[in-house]
Order: sequence, then C-alpha cells, then structure tokens
Amino acid sequence: MTAEGWTIIGATIALVGAFTPVLMGIRRDLTGLTRDVADQRERMARLEGLFEGFIRREGRAPSHSA
Repeated sequence: MTAEGWTIIGATIALVGAFTPVLMGIRRDLTGLTRDVADQRERMARLEGLFEGFIRREGRAPSHSA
C-alpha cells in the first residue's frame, strides 16, 4: 500500500474519532429536547382541559326545571 493510501486511512480514522463525540452530544441534546416537548405537551393538555371546564361552566344557563 502506498503512502497516500495510509494517509487516507489515517485521516478517515482521525475524522471518525473527532466527530463521534460531537454526534453523541447532538444525540443527547435531541433526547433531552424530545423529553421537554413531551412535558410541554402534557402541560398544554392540562391547560386545555382547565379552559374547557371553565368555558362549559360559564356558558351554561341555569335550568328552571321543577
């Protein structure tokens, strides 16, 4: 194998070694973001339920049935 071939192999190994921690950090950040979005979805659903209950309570007219 020529010197150029060994240089290409070495450079490839160096790039993979340099980018692996970066990619793992991005993956960790995306996992945290996914968790945050799920938490936000739960909070929004709770608020929507509260608003729906409030609107229904305010919108109902008193019944005059005896």
